[in-house]
Amino acid sequence: MIEQIHYATTSRYNFPQISVGVPSKIIELSLNSMSEIRDKCFQPWIDLGGQQMEGVEEQEGAIEVCNGDSFSLISPLEPIPDDSPVVAVDASSIKVGETESGIICAVRGAVVWDERKCYRYLRIGPFPFHITEENRKKVLSVLGQSQSIIFNSGIQFLVEVQSRLCSALERWIQTAISDSVSNGIILLDGALSSRFSNSGFNSLEQILRKARDNSNVVLSFSKTSTVRVLGRKITDLITRQSGPCLLEINDGMLSASSRNNMRLLGKVYVVKLNERGYAFRVDVDGALPREIQVMAVQRLLGNDLTFQGYPETLRLAHIFSTFTASDVIGIQRFIAEEYGLKVVSWPDIRKALFGPFGTGGTGD
Repeated sequence: MIEQIHYATTSRYNFPQISVGVPSKIIELSLNSMSEIRDKCFQPWIDLGGQQMEGVEEQEGAIEVCNGDSFSLISPLEPIPDDSPVVAVDASSIKVGETESGIICAVRGAVVWDERKCYRYLRIGPFPFHITEENRKKVLSVLGQSQSIIFNSGIQFLVEVQSRLCSALERWIQTAISDSVSNGIILLDGALSSRFSNSGFNSLEQILRKARDNSNVVLSFSKTSTVRVLGRKITDLITRQSGPCLLEINDGMLSASSRNNMRLLGKVYVVKLNERGYAFRVDVDGALPREIQVMAVQRLLGNDLTFQGYPETLRLAHIFSTFTASDVIGIQRFIAEEYGLKVVSWPDIRKALFGPFGTGGTGD
């Protein structure tokens, strides 16, 4: 039997003190790109497993811990129930179809607010985009991405642009939350790191700075971590440890040569929030004192539920941002009617050639 958390249902329309203004440029980019597909042929696409993705900022090169003997373990971790608000942000994107010239994707974000175990949510989107070889440079320019970034051409490149759209929406929501919430805990997905050449670096610094100005603490959870010690995943070190506990990784232990031009903006910990849960890498705003960082995890424990060792607020944000099959079908029907698309079914060359063995990516 699958374990489930039970919590009271609250009104979705009574969302307190949150101001999320989606920038006009992302709305204009969506409308302008979709206006190009009017009266075109459209092949709907549903592949929830293969095409649903999060933003590119979560991707990080391998980081090797130089010394495996200098960890600091805080156990047990005492919860601090001080009624601090907990706010989580997540976003996802999915390919919903193809045209003769490109792909159509949809991007959506979600914010979940936990105050005294009452959960409320706000969805932003979905925003549909038509991405083609012709408009990809314009899309990257609007997102503030360097047009000199080298990608493969074709569908694989367009999927990369889709991921960057998702990242841009997520960063805009995170910025709005860090500016409108005070004395709270802000939960993000992924690592608090970015490449020096990526515009996401500056936006992440801005998010952390605004959060600190409003007495917030940012914690970012990674479901998979690239940090390793002696070839083992860093989360394996406290798998058998009784929870809740926190493992501190000293900054000097991270090999600078393995960061792949990445700057870590967060202090890296490994956390196990309950006895039977999983261990996760968690990055806490690195500009804060160590005592505040540790206390933030304790405040999270005292003010939010956990499911399998994962914060319930962040789990719900992922669920509300993720596209279901019915979501995709609804988007497909809307854009087909709105833009007068002719729905077609182009032959699948891989299936025609290889039958049941016709699997794999679109780039080969």
